Amino acid sequence: MRFNLWLKDTHMKVIEKLKEKHSATSDEEIITKYVKSAIRLQDDDSIFGSAREQCGGGCFASEPQFEIDMGEDDFNKLKSVYQSYEFEEYDTEEEEISKTIRCIINFVDYHPDSISI
Repeated sequence: MRFNLWLKDTHMKVIEKLKEKHSATSDEEIITKYVKSAIRLQDDDSIFGSAREQCGGGCFASEPQFEIDMGEDDFNKLKSVYQSYEFEEYDTEEEEISKTIRCIINFVDYHPDSISI
């Protein structure tokens, strides 16, 4: 599945740090690896259930940063996660999936040793 990924500037900064840490050159590569690792962790409540992942302002400030290609299974898992948690409503499926990816990036930023790739 190829779609536009909607991120905030703060998420792009985290991605840059992760690329340096792992000697990666592609934003897409680092995101794909962390999404797969988060799914394998099988601890959705820790990643998506915290109060910080609920909207406190600026929720819709994200912008399409780039296109990303993700396996259908991973895409469907993120879609399922979005539907399982009480996230704010978005206009498009791309924005919904982007919300779950932003949650993963936030989790990695706050708990850098919890997910490894």
